Amino acid sequence: MTEPPDGSPRSDGLNPALRKRTDETHDTAHRTPPPADSASVQRAEGRAWPVVWAVVTIVGIIIALWVLFF
Repeated sequence: MTEPPDGSPRSDGLNPALRKRTDETHDTAHRTPPPADSASVQRAEGRAWPVVWAVVTIVGIIIALWVLFF
């Protein structure tokens, strides 16, 4: 790849999506709380997953035993 006469690298390389860009929309004047402070989780959320994994494991073991011995 050749460089232009002024010494700066060309911006139209093989993959234009990889060219260097600067985000100019970042606003430092407005302060937002950290995500952990603004997250909301309900008490019962996720309590069923251990039961689901236990059922899946038991069914998997039953299928494996059926395939091995029958």
